[in-house]
Amino acid sequence: MSGPLTLTPLLEFEAAAPFRFRQPNAGPESEQAGEARERYLTSSEPFANQVLLGNPQVFRVLKARASLPCLARERWADTDYRGRKVLFLLPGEALGENAAIALFLSAFIAAKRPQAVGVFCARSCSDIFLRDPRIRVFPLWIGRREIRRWNLLVDLGQLESRRSIDTWPVDMEGELLAAFGGIAADEARYPSAARAMTPKTARPAIGLFPIASSPLRTLPPSVGLALAEGLAAAGDVTMVLNAGQRQGQLYRAALQGRLPPSVRIVEQFESIGALMQAIDGFDFAVFADSGPSHLAKLMAVPGVSVYSSAPADVLQGRFRNLAAWTIPFAGPHCHAPCGLAKLRKDAAGRVGCMGSLGLPLDALPRLAGRGDAAEVDRLQREPVPCLAALAAAPGALVSFVRACLRNSWSG
Repeated sequence: MSGPLTLTPLLEFEAAAPFRFRQPNAGPESEQAGEARERYLTSSEPFANQVLLGNPQVFRVLKARASLPCLARERWADTDYRGRKVLFLLPGEALGENAAIALFLSAFIAAKRPQAVGVFCARSCSDIFLRDPRIRVFPLWIGRREIRRWNLLVDLGQLESRRSIDTWPVDMEGELLAAFGGIAADEARYPSAARAMTPKTARPAIGLFPIASSPLRTLPPSVGLALAEGLAAAGDVTMVLNAGQRQGQLYRAALQGRLPPSVRIVEQFESIGALMQAIDGFDFAVFADSGPSHLAKLMAVPGVSVYSSAPADVLQGRFRNLAAWTIPFAGPHCHAPCGLAKLRKDAAGRVGCMGSLGLPLDALPRLAGRGDAAEVDRLQREPVPCLAALAAAPGALVSFVRACLRNSWSG
């Protein structure tokens, strides 16, 4: 392979002895084995910091900033992929982005007829790609000898529209289909409409997924409670939280003893594959704008997705399995959807959004850092203005969800 160098950051390493490792949050199929003295490449910072640098007696970093020759971005559309082995370097591990890439790859395989397709550094999203037996998955690393077996390497981090995702999201499936020559979506394997519902029981199984990766998109606990109360009489409700996430811990504490007795809480799944299996098992689901809402596309699960900062039409793309409900909010500094994907910081270090900080976007140039528990606690108590408006009046959302459930369940 030859061409311009990859943009996605890579680290090159070798080991003094054979080794094995399984990606956390992925199924047993994600386990990889490595050989002594082989040169490997990874894009996973946690793996590099915790495993490689944490075990200097076994691993040696050869190059902290490595790169590989890849297919030029301007050649994606006109390259003939037929009969060739094509390896895709994944740019990150966001659930929604990787679900969209999996959708694209299915269409790519159908349209371009490659001999083989692989993905490199799927990391915690490995289970998404392992669902498709046509895709070879390298969860955490790939050896230089293995790379030489592939005809073409495509770095999806070169997609231009990804560069503005902090302030405006991307329909990743649609963008990739266009970038590779206007490929048609694979409707046969991944239809855009909700799956046909044949009631198995008198009561549907309903999933509530109120948590998102950002407090900008997590539904306030009072809204989660209102939805649980509004749906408990209509079906068997399971609220899905995340005990490993600060927002999930706060959610559980806020709703302790307040949920209807029939509502079950699930706080952890052993893998992303198990999460997908759970989503697939629901007859109807309600999501915050989050990774699980994108995973629902893969199984065509019907339900509702609730949007605050992000535009529903962009994030849902061609998919209509979930009805979209956007918070009807407009304030002096912003309106829903404003486009922000992540919290920002002002010059004084305050964390929030345009509405909560009372500033325009150009006065908030920096992203907030990860893992600030105090800020997460504060934003759970004092949600950003659009979410606060929803918390003050959740009735319209509950009515919308109940109507969608009746329509889905009755056929």
